[in-house]
Amino acid sequence: MRTPNIVEQDQALRLWGLVRLTGSELPGDDSHVTFYLRTAAESGVLAFASALDAEIYRQHLLGCGLSGWQRAPLEQIDLERVLSGRPEHQRRLMLALGFSASDTQALLQDDQQLLITPLLPLPINMRHTLHGMSRLDIEQDVFDFVEQWWSRVGGDHYGHLMRITAGWSDSRLAQSAHHALDRAAFANLRCLREQWGSTGCGDECAVFSPDTNAWRFSNLSGTRVRALH
Repeated sequence: MRTPNIVEQDQALRLWGLVRLTGSELPGDDSHVTFYLRTAAESGVLAFASALDAEIYRQHLLGCGLSGWQRAPLEQIDLERVLSGRPEHQRRLMLALGFSASDTQALLQDDQQLLITPLLPLPINMRHTLHGMSRLDIEQDVFDFVEQWWSRVGGDHYGHLMRITAGWSDSRLAQSAHHALDRAAFANLRCLREQWGSTGCGDECAVFSPDTNAWRFSNLSGTRVRALH
């Protein structure tokens, strides 16, 4: 079957998460777990506005020895079950928007070698229908912000490109994510800060363009002046 090219196919913006099967087959047991992110300040279910970002993150998890994680559309994840019993301030999405980078164009990692992402915390609002189904309700302002973010860090047509990649086959997305990681340099955030202080990291963002098979880096706060500490 012919694969649609970038010009021919477009998709509505869709959110993605990461899930891992538990292997349990007992009645009433949870069949899967969802990747839950905790930072120093906030926590919530890790979500992605880009299927490609989700696949890059997933493959990097595998490279770190964290096997079993799969990419899934967010609407297929039972968020009410995942967040059941958590306090209100933890019932949120942590929406990843690209990847944090250094000003030397290296993707930043934490001490567990996990990729660091710019995060947009979002409250989880579930809309209940007359048929007993629940649906995640995301304000249009969020999608507008994502489109603006993509235009800023990836260029005018990057949002269009990401909507298209959401419709790619799993194998095509996996191949593009493999290319992305193969072409990336990596740096430990803590080591970078020990060497350079607050300069050189924190306000740079990277996104991968599958049409050119290259990373695009954007400085979000202007040029930094380096000084050894």
